[in-house]
Amino acid sequence: MPAAGASTGQRHAAEQVSGPPGGLWGGHDCRPQAVKNFLAYTLRRLGTDYIDLYRPARVDPGVPIEDTIGAIADMIRAGYVRHVGLSEAGVDTIRRAHAVHPIVDLQIEYSLMSRGIEAAILPTTRQLGISITAYGVLSRGLLSGRPPAPDTKGDIRIVRMPRYKGGNLEKNLRLVEALRQIGNEKGASPAQLATAWVLSRGADIVPVMGARRREQLNETLGALELKLDAADLARIDAAVPASLTAGDRYDAPQMAHLDSETHA
Repeated sequence: MPAAGASTGQRHAAEQVSGPPGGLWGGHDCRPQAVKNFLAYTLRRLGTDYIDLYRPARVDPGVPIEDTIGAIADMIRAGYVRHVGLSEAGVDTIRRAHAVHPIVDLQIEYSLMSRGIEAAILPTTRQLGISITAYGVLSRGLLSGRPPAPDTKGDIRIVRMPRYKGGNLEKNLRLVEALRQIGNEKGASPAQLATAWVLSRGADIVPVMGARRREQLNETLGALELKLDAADLARIDAAVPASLTAGDRYDAPQMAHLDSETHA
């Protein structure tokens, strides 16, 4: 509960630096002084006294993680932050950060089509008592079975994400059709099955879902009602094996920013 007189806290990730007009971003700045400046701006902009969870949006390769987490720890001691999180961090970074101050949560992509965390990252977070905030649960809509038309202009998935390019999209949609067949038997959509699968992976994993329309929200909430037994989960795993997913989750420049992909 918030302290008496405190505003409701927020979850926030701040260290992503804006790029030139029309661009995506120009990198990440996790220097201690920058982290503290971003926090001050965030508190003022949100009109709150503290942030519940503060995390670097990405690991800054030019700044030791100990320095970044140390700066956030300073802000915890000052009362402006409650907890520290990470995003897209690899095992070594997680352990080094946790040694400076307890990390409570790791934000990272996790879905039927993106299961890289299962090899080393997830065992590490569980050993250290760190929860997972799973984004990309539907692999940018692929697992919903409703991808944008190939000629859709301005859709970042078509422009920058390999899973939506050329033959990759065709291969991935074949996996989704196998998932749809299971869903037909269960009275569920592919998106509901994919969401329920992530929910089944453990109480320490919280899927983040986005919905632009009310019907999408209703479909997502329907996953909470799905009952999947061991046989159902095995069939889902077999229908969408991660080894058959075609294409990386981001293009090469963005993949290079992911500490989780460059470290064990």
